[in-house]
Order: sequence, then C-alpha cells, then structure tokens
Amino acid sequence: MKRVPDWDILQTRETIRQAAYDLARSGVCDGWQDVWRALRARFTVDQLTTIFENPLCRLDVDRRCYWARNPGKHDSELTARSPVIRRDMCEKSGTLIPRAVDRQPQRTERLAGQIKALLADGGERTAMQIAQQLGTSRNEVLVAVRVMLADGALQVTRHVCASHRGRGARVFACAGTVARKRHEERGLYAPWPQADPVVTTAIDAIARHR
Repeated sequence: MKRVPDWDILQTRETIRQAAYDLARSGVCDGWQDVWRALRARFTVDQLTTIFENPLCRLDVDRRCYWARNPGKHDSELTARSPVIRRDMCEKSGTLIPRAVDRQPQRTERLAGQIKALLADGGERTAMQIAQQLGTSRNEVLVAVRVMLADGALQVTRHVCASHRGRGARVFACAGTVARKRHEERGLYAPWPQADPVVTTAIDAIARHR
C-alpha cells in the first residue's frame, strides 16, 4: 500500500526552515541555537527537532548567521571556521535542545510588548537604543527581538555601519513600517554609493556606439 504523505507535517517543516533562514539572515542570531530559542515561541520541541536534528541543517543555519553578522568576511574565512563548527556540533550531539529554552519566558514576552509599544510611532531604533530607553540590557532586548522577528512582528529595516572597526548594528521597526529615505544623522548609515559621472558618461558613450 502506497504511503500518503502528511502535507500538514511537510508544510510545518518548510515553514520552520524558512523562518530559520529569515532569522539567520537578520543578523541578530549567533548560530542555530539562537534561532531555535526564537522559534520555540511558535513551534513545539518535537517540530523543531525534526529539522534541527540534522547536523547539515544546523551547519547551514550557522553559516547563514555567520554571513549575516560578518558581511565583509571572505568565503575562505568561513571555510576555515567550518571544522570548528562541525566539531562543536559533534560534541553537542547528545544535547540537541539548547539550554535555557524557556528561561524567563514571561519577561521576554513582557519586554516584547514594551518594544512593540516603543516602536508603535513608526520610529526605527537599534537594539542598544531600545535597551537604553527601556532601561534594560542589550542582550535581553536581542532575545526579545529574535522572538518578535520569528513572529513577524518586527523587521530589520537597515544596517548601521560602525564608526570604527566592528560589526555595526541592525535597525529595527514594527512590521509594515516603510523605511525612511532620509536620516537625521548623516554618515551613520550606509547609503547606495553615487556613480562617478565620468564613468557613467563613458559607459553611455560606449553603449551609443554599439
């Protein structure tokens, strides 16, 4: 007898996979364990285990997190780091579920509500700015932000360049908020570079003579 696939289960797995990739691309997660904790608010442990029990999936999510948090790094640097990731996964293979999955869930939920209220005016803020205004730590804000990103209540609107060496920061806004075109602080954000008029004139001349 031919086995009929359970489309609900397949759809749930695909939803988890896409949500994990979205969180990894946001740049606010260090690795698959942060992604797991954020998705735990939406899915059960069993549902997440069906995806994250695959070591290749965890490696894929780790790589996406690394690329998002280190956009200037070369592929060779990530390749050199891959054996370390694989070794860590092998050492943790016996404990797939990250520690402190449900640590202070009520506090995280309350903080998420405060962040949503803070950004309800359509403004945009970094995690550090949110932490300063709410009187809490940046790490606690990031935990709540990851959950909100997984729920679709928050979005990353742009990336703030660091004034010195560093990763910079992400700017967050409520989902559906249109990113502002102009910014009060010039030089803080990374705009699309303007084309050199000499180069554009030369390219235009080449195109006309073809």
